[in-house]
Amino acid sequence: MKTLLRNVLLSLLATLCIVGTASYTQQAVSSPSATAQAQLAQAADDPYAEQIDMGVAYFREKAAEQLALVKDFLAVLATGDLEAAKAAYIEARPPYEQIEVLAASFEQEDSDIDARPYSFEQGEASPDFISFHRIEALLFRDGDVAAAIPYAEGLVASVESLIDKLNDPSNFNSSLNFEGIIGLATEIPAKKISSEEETWSDQSLLIFKNNWIGIYSQVQPFETVLSAEIMTDVDAAYKACMDAIAPFYPDGQVAAMPYSSLSTADRKRISEASYQFRNALIEAAESLGLA
Repeated sequence: MKTLLRNVLLSLLATLCIVGTASYTQQAVSSPSATAQAQLAQAADDPYAEQIDMGVAYFREKAAEQLALVKDFLAVLATGDLEAAKAAYIEARPPYEQIEVLAASFEQEDSDIDARPYSFEQGEASPDFISFHRIEALLFRDGDVAAAIPYAEGLVASVESLIDKLNDPSNFNSSLNFEGIIGLATEIPAKKISSEEETWSDQSLLIFKNNWIGIYSQVQPFETVLSAEIMTDVDAAYKACMDAIAPFYPDGQVAAMPYSSLSTADRKRISEASYQFRNALIEAAESLGLA
């Protein structure tokens, strides 16, 4: 459902000419599962198989980190220490916020790890709402450490399933992966920055940062097949994103300053940099014939 919402958002943006390219204005709103099935069938003869493998290899490393962090988080929850649990929650968040770039290749795991209440008809009352965001509300809003433990146990199982998906090359191809790259790059400014903050933990900047890192990790392997001019634009736009949030990260810390403390001008700079990055990624995709 989370991936479907992203695809619908991207298609609606395309219809409104926000994407700004002819290929995107004609993109249809369709089932991501059906789209994925068609695209995954092309994986065997993908002209960019080497680049895709390099990108996914990075995410396999991040998934191993995610598993260790979730297990550590579960151990902290068992102590009953609320403040320690909040800190461990924030420490555990970054890896999947990078990996979610390729969420269309593991939709169930994406939902189980990262879905928000609006993804479900019953909202928080849904038994399928079991993600990090369920735990975020329990800790930062409700202060209920014990209630978070079963959901953290579920996260361990979900990350283990994610690792299985990442280890199967047939789940990925260049067309599907670039759809995820541009979809998330659009979602950050169009949805996350504008209206989808990490309300209870106030760590929206952590999400933006790790989304951008994940996106860039999947584009970097294409440096050998992109023109120097286009790659320079991508590099510069990525740097602009990271520079826009750098002042709000204390040295050496995973946690950022509370997003609610940023001024309107600060948020505007972050939004503008994010759109610049998205536009550079579209240019890269078009040059590869993947737009």
